[in-house]
Amino acid sequence: MKSFDIEYFTSTLTIGVSNFLIKNNIQFNETSLNKLKKELTKEFGVNFLKQSKTPTQIINIFLKKELKKNINLTPQDLGDEALNSILNWGILKSKAFLNE
Repeated sequence: MKSFDIEYFTSTLTIGVSNFLIKNNIQFNETSLNKLKKELTKEFGVNFLKQSKTPTQIINIFLKKELKKNINLTPQDLGDEALNSILNWGILKSKAFLNE
């Protein structure tokens, strides 16, 4: 992901969450994952300067609300692909602030 591709970004995050939940035997359904993807798209579909939360903040808030689980995921918990996507997002967001 050299530039910001919102579809790729939200998909890798959603897949990472799904894999984490399966690995930890936490019950969820596809509807929940679709809701999460929509929330991620809503937050990260706007200009970098208007984004107020990190990917893991959104994911953790969502899991607490949707699954009633107090899980504090880190980018590493989501797998290598999601971690790399988050790192790239952070770099691009930083560049946006520098170019402001």
